[in-house]
Amino acid sequence: MTHSGAVAFAAPPRHSRCYQSLQTACMTETAKKPYVFVPEVALLEPLPAHQRKRFERALTMMHDALEQSLSWEQIAQKSAISPYHFHRQFSRLFGETPGHYLSRVRLQYAVFLLYMSEGMKVTDIAHHCGYSSSQAMAKVLKRELGITAKDLRQSFVTGTPSEASAMLQKLAHPAKQGSLEKQLAQSMPTELVWYPQRGIKVTPMPDFDWDTVFDSYGKDSCKLLSATPIAELEGSWGDITYTIGEWQVDHEQYDFFIPEGYYLCCEVYLTSDVAFIAAIESLFQQARERGYEVDETGSIIEMVRDVEMTMTGGATFAFQIPIVINE
Repeated sequence: MTHSGAVAFAAPPRHSRCYQSLQTACMTETAKKPYVFVPEVALLEPLPAHQRKRFERALTMMHDALEQSLSWEQIAQKSAISPYHFHRQFSRLFGETPGHYLSRVRLQYAVFLLYMSEGMKVTDIAHHCGYSSSQAMAKVLKRELGITAKDLRQSFVTGTPSEASAMLQKLAHPAKQGSLEKQLAQSMPTELVWYPQRGIKVTPMPDFDWDTVFDSYGKDSCKLLSATPIAELEGSWGDITYTIGEWQVDHEQYDFFIPEGYYLCCEVYLTSDVAFIAAIESLFQQARERGYEVDETGSIIEMVRDVEMTMTGGATFAFQIPIVINE
């Protein structure tokens, strides 16, 4: 199996509570500063402080007030910006109108809930995301993604990671070439690191996804890691096995071991499914570009370095893929 094109990612699509943590994006508890993989942060960084603060307020409102169905004009007014200037400045800065941005965010959240909230009715999801009805949401799903809510939910079992990656890419931040997430991925720093054999105490999780972990474990999520066989990444979601466990325990409690060896590693702070996927795809791509051979008998490792337990918080992840080094 070769990882060309859209590389599969290890965990099911995730949505870390919201797609914004603009004011704290560069402040994490990790000793090693992670790469900030948030398009909005990259776009707002060059602005003067007073202008950046206004946009941060508007963006946070866009993400936090979906259920209220506020228009972008109302959000501009609540952010002390005239709708005319807000539309002009936002479109120039973000490469899309505020209306399109708000629609894209609404659809991102709807996709997340359809994927991850199996017990939630489609009508309730539509209203929660600010759609007037399930029919209104259905029209947007069909128009933008070419899929129905029912098929989307079914794809969580029968679909493949690569198919999910291609679909979520349609929700990425637009750029002149591809998406802003993919552009940021090109600058993502990586490091080849040798690790001794590592062990974990397995924690059974039949329906594993990181958001469920965050909800259940909170800050203790940082004690967990997941290992997913690379050889399974091109299969369907239902056939992929995940081994999740605690690594901060006594050696005597280990019941699963990660082989020693070289791993290509990165640490990223992110707030969206699209960035999550782009980071892992970039890791595989950089391995290819450097001429490294990925050990497809091994597993991709995901570790949570930090998680912000707020409605607007993101998470810092460490991703590692095994590399064959012939000495």
